[in-house]
Amino acid sequence: MIKAIFTIILLVAGTLQQAFSQDMLSRKQMEQEIDAMVGRIVYSHVNAYHYRSKQEWDVFLKEVKSGLPDSLSRFGFWRKAEQVLVFMNDAHTRTYPSVFYKEYTDRGGLFLPFTIQKKEDVYHAAEIYGDTSNIDTFKSIISINGVPMAAIYADMKKQCGKELDLLDEKAICGSFPYYVWKVYGWEPPYSVIWSGSNAPVMVQGVTSDKLENGGPLSPKKEICSLSFLNEATALITVIDFETMPRSYYKKFYRKAFREINRRGIKNLVLDLRGNDGGDSRYCEDMARYFADKPFRISSRTLWKVTPEFKTNFTQLYIPGIMRWAKFLYGINEHTKAIWKTGDGAIAVVEHKERKPYRSALKHPKKVYLLIDNDTFSAGSMFAAMVKDYNLGILVGQPTGNLSSFYADPLMWYMLPNSRITFQVSTSLNVRPNGKLDNDSIQPDILLPESTDALEYVLELIGN
Repeated sequence: MIKAIFTIILLVAGTLQQAFSQDMLSRKQMEQEIDAMVGRIVYSHVNAYHYRSKQEWDVFLKEVKSGLPDSLSRFGFWRKAEQVLVFMNDAHTRTYPSVFYKEYTDRGGLFLPFTIQKKEDVYHAAEIYGDTSNIDTFKSIISINGVPMAAIYADMKKQCGKELDLLDEKAICGSFPYYVWKVYGWEPPYSVIWSGSNAPVMVQGVTSDKLENGGPLSPKKEICSLSFLNEATALITVIDFETMPRSYYKKFYRKAFREINRRGIKNLVLDLRGNDGGDSRYCEDMARYFADKPFRISSRTLWKVTPEFKTNFTQLYIPGIMRWAKFLYGINEHTKAIWKTGDGAIAVVEHKERKPYRSALKHPKKVYLLIDNDTFSAGSMFAAMVKDYNLGILVGQPTGNLSSFYADPLMWYMLPNSRITFQVSTSLNVRPNGKLDNDSIQPDILLPESTDALEYVLELIGN
C-alpha cells in the first residue's frame, strides 16, 4: 500500500511551478480559495451533494473558515483544502500534495520508519523500515510527539478520502509514515511513548526510498500477464486498465485466450488485486472472452455537461480527424447523449449489454476473481459486473470504492492564490444491477488479509 501511495504522488507531480510551500496566504485569500473550490465542484460535478446535503456543506464550510488562522503557508492551506474534498466523500474528486512532497524529499526530508496496526483503539507498530532496535512491536503506541494516538488517527481521517471507513483505516495504517508527514509535517526525531512507560523513545526517520523499497526488490511486472498453474488452471493478472493503449490489452486478451482454449483450460483465475482502474471499456473487452451470457459494465452513466467538459471530453475520447464532424458524434451512445444535452444539465446514457465471443460459450470455464481493498475504480466496476451477472466467484476482500461511484475526473482546476490544483468527477457510474448503494463490492468468499487468495483458490480447485 505504501509503495503505491508514494508512486502515485510522484506520477502526478506534473508541470506545477517551482516549490512554494512556505509562501504565506492571508485569511481572506484562503476564504476566497475555499469558495472558488466549492463553486467549481458544484459547477462541474454530477451531484456534489450526493453524500452530504447542501446544509451539511454550509455548516462544515463555516466551521473550516472560522478555524482558519490569520495566515498560513500554502502547504498548511492545502491540508485545509483537502479536508473539504474528503468531507465530500468522492474518491475521484481530489487534490494531490505532489509539489510539496517533491520539495520535501528533494531537500532530504525523512519519514517515520514504521506502519501501524489498529485493533479497536489500540495501535501497534507493524512493518518497520530501517533500524528496529528501539521500536517495540509488542507494546502499544500511546502517543507520538505528545499527541495521543486516538487524536492522531482522528486527524488523519479528516484527510483520507477513501469513501468507506474500513478503506480509510487500511490506508492510514498501511501508509502511516506518509500520513504523519501529510497531516502534521513532523520531522525526526520522533518522540514515541509506548505502553508501560512514560519515558519517550526518540525514533529516527528514513528516506522515501527506504519506504518504497523496504522489502526485497521485486522484478518489474508486466501490465498483463498469463501463466498456467497446472494442466487445468490458468492465471491472468491485470495491474491496471490504463497504462497502455487499448490495442495493447486487446492483443493480450486475444493471444491469452487463444492459448487458454488451445490447452483446454477449465479453471480461470483473474487477479485484480491492487488494480487501480482506468478505462472500463478494457474490462468489457476481457469479459467477452469468458462470459457465458450478455453483460454490461454498468447499467447507466450520468455526465455533467458544460462547455468546458465537452472540450475536454472531445480531446480525450474523439480522434482529432473526427472532431470537426459533429454529425458523426451520434454513432457513439455517450457522445450522442452529451451533445444533445444542454449546458448545466445531466446527460444519461443507458448501457446496452455486450455479447460474449462464441469461443467463450464453446469453451466454458470456472472463473475465480481475486480482489482486495486496492481494487479500485474500473477494477471495482469489473468486480461488480462479474458479481451481478454471476460470471465467476469473487475471492478476497471488499473492493476499494463504492459499487456505484463518481469518476472520470475530466475537469482540472488551479486555485488563483495558492495555485493548488484539484480534479472533479464528471460522471456517475451505476453498477450493472442498477442499485445506487453506498457499499463496495463484497467478495463471495471473504478472506482475512493474512490468507493469500490465490493459494486459497488453488486449494479450492484441488478439493
